Amino acid sequence: MASALKDGNFEYFLELVRQSGRSSEAYLQNHYSCSDPENQAITLAVMLSRRFLGNSGAVRVHGGGFAGTIQAFVPVGLVDDYINEMNRIFGKKSCTKMKIRPVGGIEITKEEM
Repeated sequence: MASALKDGNFEYFLELVRQSGRSSEAYLQNHYSCSDPENQAITLAVMLSRRFLGNSGAVRVHGGGFAGTIQAFVPVGLVDDYINEMNRIFGKKSCTKMKIRPVGGIEITKEEM
């Protein structure tokens, strides 16, 4: 994924996100918690996101998995519609728009605060 981004090949990056998401779903089976298997919100959110995005973006379980959260890469022109749809289905503020800084992650030290 990092190489695809460094090479400026965002479409390939999205395909790798899709492949990673399918692998996580099939082999790690981390879309739900063993202690709450009836809660299928992550599985549903991924499926609905895939349906909404088609091949124009990508989605996968993210973070700690086990019914944590999903990460969706949504084309700019679809962002508001996507957020509205996810909030309509899962409740207000269930979907948060994020933007990655051009510098990526950096360490903030006490002296800089």
